[in-house]
Amino acid sequence: MSACPGGWMVSTKQHILLVNGNSSQSVTDRLFGLAAAAAPELEFRPCTPQGGPAYVSTPADVVLASEKVVETIALAAGDDEPDGCIIACFGEPGLLEARRRFHFPIVGMAEASMLTAMQLGGNFAMVTLGEHWPAMLHDLVKVYGVQDRCIGIDLIEGTPFDLMANPQRAAESVSAAAKKCGSQIVIIGGAALTGLASAIGPLPGIELIDCLQASISQIIALTAYRRMAAMPRSLSK
Repeated sequence: MSACPGGWMVSTKQHILLVNGNSSQSVTDRLFGLAAAAAPELEFRPCTPQGGPAYVSTPADVVLASEKVVETIALAAGDDEPDGCIIACFGEPGLLEARRRFHFPIVGMAEASMLTAMQLGGNFAMVTLGEHWPAMLHDLVKVYGVQDRCIGIDLIEGTPFDLMANPQRAAESVSAAAKKCGSQIVIIGGAALTGLASAIGPLPGIELIDCLQASISQIIALTAYRRMAAMPRSLSK
């Protein structure tokens, strides 16, 4: 089962499922608040998988969360298919299986962030948290074939819930790590670190990429493309 309250409001807005890969309602609430503020032109429906890890931190967590995320998307979509879906977790649990099963665009945080980084410039670095994440992300950049573009993955200290409870400390830690990365583009990766790019503001010579904002931007682009592609066009003048 999953916690995905309510249904869609009657509106002309694009309907986007916002599925937290972590089974933590407080993280879902944070993501929903940030998403709604970042893109008020979209209608987000927040969903929290039940029975998965509270916060995805290990490869085993990704495996467990994948099943829960796909189940949550299936239950939330029901008979009222959304325009798109964001799997709001940097480990992207269930992303490939969800794309196989569902016909609407589905975006993952890490992939969206990497695409955005490459579209904005050349090489990029990542800042994240959790001792297992550097190795996991090294594997992920290989999966996406962008290992030559990723010049480093830096780790900040602290647990996800401690950092969410102390945003000032989180912002200071991310800022310090970003300045040491040696890259002009730095992805801030992880649901617990969303919103910090805006809170930190401009850093000299560094562009910070928020993984949630990147995901929202990519889902907007994909839903727009789907609408354009579906419009019948005559090839004759």
